[in-house]
Amino acid sequence: MVLSGPVKQFVTGPLRTVVLGTRHDVSLVIALLSPVLALVTSWGVVSTVGYETLTVWVRGTWFGTDPSLAIFLAVGSLLVLGAISAGANSGLLPTGLLVSAPIFGAAVTRYGTTVTYTWGNQVVSLPNAVGMAILFAAGFGLPVAVCGFVLGRTLRHIVRMNGVHLGWPR
Repeated sequence: MVLSGPVKQFVTGPLRTVVLGTRHDVSLVIALLSPVLALVTSWGVVSTVGYETLTVWVRGTWFGTDPSLAIFLAVGSLLVLGAISAGANSGLLPTGLLVSAPIFGAAVTRYGTTVTYTWGNQVVSLPNAVGMAILFAAGFGLPVAVCGFVLGRTLRHIVRMNGVHLGWPR
């Protein structure tokens, strides 16, 4: 009885649109594109700079000791990607997957490297690399995805308020 009427209409209407997007075919394409984007990013990191250099860049940027332009460009690109996804489809879940996928791909390149802990050195196993990649994707990708989502929805609203219709569903 509680889940009928206005509650059911909200869950199947506006909440579903915010989470999954207005066009389910676009959401599906975005969801299927995410693993490909993760693989391409992983391959790019391994074939160009390597995990160790990526770690140095991220730490230098995070702590402000040696900021890397590449990290700022990567985060900016993910923000733009999230805004485009949200503006075109407005789904938080597809946008989150799309933005988090490259971070996952970059972080999974940790596999097979040697990390030094206080108790000694250890070669990173596949479960360890995937687990840390999921944490990085959630910890860094989701905030960027939410910011991109808000930016994309805001820009979409501004464009609509000015009477411009780009062929996107309402």
